[in-house]
Amino acid sequence: MMNRMNGTTQRASGQPRILRVDDEQQFAGMRAAFEEQNPGLRLSVARVDGESALRAEHGGMRVFWIYRGEGEVFLPKGYRTQEGDGAPLPMDYRPDPVAPAFAETLRLLKDGLPSVAPAAAVAVSAILRRWRNGAFVGDFAGDLWKLDHLPRPWSDDERVAAALQWLFQNYREHGHSTKQVDSFEPIMAGDQLIACGQQEIKVRGRFMCLTMENVGRITSHVSTARRLRYLADTAGGCNPDFDPFRRLPLTWYYNYPGESGDGLNWVNSHVVNIPKETSPAHFHPPKAIGGSGMPQREMYLVLDPHAYRLNTWGRTASLLLFPDLRDLSRYEQVMLEPGMFVYIPPGTGHRGLDVFVNVLTIPGFKPHNEYYIDRDIRDATGGKVPYNESLLASKNYDKIEDLL
Repeated sequence: MMNRMNGTTQRASGQPRILRVDDEQQFAGMRAAFEEQNPGLRLSVARVDGESALRAEHGGMRVFWIYRGEGEVFLPKGYRTQEGDGAPLPMDYRPDPVAPAFAETLRLLKDGLPSVAPAAAVAVSAILRRWRNGAFVGDFAGDLWKLDHLPRPWSDDERVAAALQWLFQNYREHGHSTKQVDSFEPIMAGDQLIACGQQEIKVRGRFMCLTMENVGRITSHVSTARRLRYLADTAGGCNPDFDPFRRLPLTWYYNYPGESGDGLNWVNSHVVNIPKETSPAHFHPPKAIGGSGMPQREMYLVLDPHAYRLNTWGRTASLLLFPDLRDLSRYEQVMLEPGMFVYIPPGTGHRGLDVFVNVLTIPGFKPHNEYYIDRDIRDATGGKVPYNESLLASKNYDKIEDLL
């Protein structure tokens, strides 16, 4: 059975919810349900028209995801950021000096690259590409994620293997650049801003943001602004192709020694163009991986692909939802347009099709927390329900009944 929904359907608590962010009545219902299911988090919409200041409403860590419009943000002299591994940062920025221990680690990895397993070498090479002209720029946590999903040993050279493990314990300190002057800088749909505590972010222009605030956090582990144009494309997830649009404004951060549970990762954001050819049907389990923290909720904030000159070739964006994993013959196909928002609870199967979207998760993505169901769909329905046949040989599949 297939139902096509027009984006105005109201859902019961615990079920997927589909709405338009600009519809105040729909959003009010979503906000009430979201905050009931996620104590300590606050969901809202922020509108900027002219000059304004963005701030946390409850003194916590508030993230602003721009989904429409454009403007400017004021970033002062001394501002530090791990952007710049995509398009270069403006000339106003200067890369921070590379710490001696980090420089030695990079030299060891460069010289020892022939010893690295071919699959792991892709991630290691991506890290080394951020090291240019004696400077290191950018956030490589996403490449560590790739390494963590590959079998060990990553290298048959013990020194290289130890250097890679060292990165997991030190990655947060490296790749920053510091701004040398006060000035406004452009921002647009897809970009992310963060205000904490009593901080005010000066902005101007006309744009709309979906916002989420953690009232229990008063600091941020990432910079005030993350602009997509300054972030590297990182193949993986729903777009593993050789030429993806997949950028990580707020990526997974591995726990340091002594950190536990969800750690810093109360929320993640990655902006990705999802073509149907590479998109797997999957779900995130209703029990937290590792027995601590929260099970993962996922949200789609749909963006306009034309803002980044992405050619959709006349395709129509949609999302397949499988609300009952024990009956995969039941599914719904939701037509998606820019400005729409989808809330996907844990244990709900889903697959994006030809959609450009900011994928938000609470808590942040956890390693080994995604289970693929295309094979189950094929076997349970005799191929009558849409599935991605091209991925059956490339994904690891478990019995679905063992995961619920």
